[in-house]
Amino acid sequence: MTTAFLILLGGYVLWTMLIVGLLRRGGGRLDPVAALFQTPLAVMACVYAAREGLLTRALVFPPAWLLGLAVGHALFALSVVFTHGVPRDAWAHFLDLSGLARFTAGHPTVLARFLGISLTEELIYRGAAQPLLAGLPGGHWTAVPAAALLFSLVHDHFYRNSRRESAEFLLFALTLGLLYHVTGSLAVVIVVHTVRNMESACLEYRELLERTGDEESARRALDLSLSGKPLETP
Repeated sequence: MTTAFLILLGGYVLWTMLIVGLLRRGGGRLDPVAALFQTPLAVMACVYAAREGLLTRALVFPPAWLLGLAVGHALFALSVVFTHGVPRDAWAHFLDLSGLARFTAGHPTVLARFLGISLTEELIYRGAAQPLLAGLPGGHWTAVPAAALLFSLVHDHFYRNSRRESAEFLLFALTLGLLYHVTGSLAVVIVVHTVRNMESACLEYRELLERTGDEESARRALDLSLSGKPLETP
């Protein structure tokens, strides 16, 4: 299974690099070929995780979720500083917990979508790929950055964004790998990943609300923006 999984993952990465990185196609459109890679990868990752005892009540362990929420929120504030260079805005966002809570409560479908994406991606890249890569020469020293790089290379926006934004995303992926290596908790990285996606969507929604001046219009625009992007962090 290890060989088949890594070959399939490598094929998925090469396909994304060809279509998005070289041919500049994609941009959020559903890719049936990518789905042919993603589906068996997700199934194989689930099988591997089950065999390794990862799919247990530890996934809903409250302290792990609390740690993930705290770390995810702090990391997102740092990412805003890194990508936008305005610490004041990042600090204001960091303190606006009530605003984030209202956005989350008001957009349950967005939360469900991102939780599903984060669960699937973390199973593939941290739950399966990272430990499988650790069996190769270099062990965890190469497995953590290798899994982070593979994770980054299958995201369309990694190629479309500025170098600064793409570097930040790679650092985020590396942080996820380190967190998983240190804690051994899938729950922590799943929650951190979900928090990043939700807070990113929250900022996008606020921009849309300022532009349209209408909550329903902003909601529809956000749904449209997020649609058709399987397994992708916005």
